[in-house]
Amino acid sequence: MAQEIENMDFDPSGVGVANGKYFGMPFPNDECPVVLVSVPWDATVSYSAGTANGPEAIINASIQVDLYDEKIPDSDSFKIGTDETLIDLGGESGQVKASEYIKALSVESREKACGIIDCLSEGKEPDKKLREDLSEVNQASESVNYLVEQICSGYLSQGKIPGVVGGEHSVTFGAVKAAAASRPEDKKLGVLQFDAHADLRNAYEGFEHSHASIMFNVLSKINNIEHLTQVGIRDFCADEHDTVLREGRVSAFTDCAIEEALAEGETWKSLCQKIVDTLPEYVYISFDIDGLDPSLCPNTGTPVPGGLSFQKAVYLLRMVASQRRIVAFDLCEVAPGDTEWDANVGARLLHKMALLAAQSRK
Repeated sequence: MAQEIENMDFDPSGVGVANGKYFGMPFPNDECPVVLVSVPWDATVSYSAGTANGPEAIINASIQVDLYDEKIPDSDSFKIGTDETLIDLGGESGQVKASEYIKALSVESREKACGIIDCLSEGKEPDKKLREDLSEVNQASESVNYLVEQICSGYLSQGKIPGVVGGEHSVTFGAVKAAAASRPEDKKLGVLQFDAHADLRNAYEGFEHSHASIMFNVLSKINNIEHLTQVGIRDFCADEHDTVLREGRVSAFTDCAIEEALAEGETWKSLCQKIVDTLPEYVYISFDIDGLDPSLCPNTGTPVPGGLSFQKAVYLLRMVASQRRIVAFDLCEVAPGDTEWDANVGARLLHKMALLAAQSRK
């Protein structure tokens, strides 16, 4: 009864209430078409850490987001859930939230990863202890990926749209794997990646599930992936560029190519249609926040000059939602820094993605 009263009292036009859930929405997940899954993991980041604090910062910032979208009728009545999966650690630990377990594991793994990264940055070969640490970090990454896959698979089996909130970009793997497995063989999955980086490196710095290897892993380790479309890419190595050219399942709309086309008179609408045309009917959207202009995400781990404006990104998302079916999505690499700005932007982008993913089902 208390939960029913709380739900009835929820006012999307009123003051947001900090209740530990995204957008302060108190609804049980079985009422919500979209459920957001916090994955505060950033063990393998190679430049600046802090993305493990992204989900909590976005939750805190999300309560002051106005929930009305001028292009979607009744958008402020749309219900978004917050995953609260419990896992049993046994013994005195008992049951804990999956997100709390992941964050604790991230802290432990990050300490080991830093030793490996520091050693490599000094041009040295890791000794036996660091090689053992590397193996443990890789095992921890596997555990996180498996947990994310299981949680997302559960929501997909219920006909819901899971939205993963990272954390570093490597947390995408389990969600994509679950989404791909949910599709029949004749309805393969396409992945639309917003990013400053190609993320096509093989086991970067020895981390098998590095944030810089996520799309390499998606293409090489997950069945049922028909195509990968990258948007906003502007920081990649020659090997990654060769992979794009060699791998028949990749279309890259680099930041350079986009800006050249716009400067020469092509419209953003026309470019967006070309992007959508590369995608099959069913789509997973992976949004690394650094795909945006870094003025919108200054504290992200590896900001790069250039990138999309917020409205350009949303315009493309709207076009995808109007022509394709969004199976699942993620938002990664939001690091809060000393202000709420990054989380503020992240919360608004996350809300648009949730709304539009649900709209795509119609």
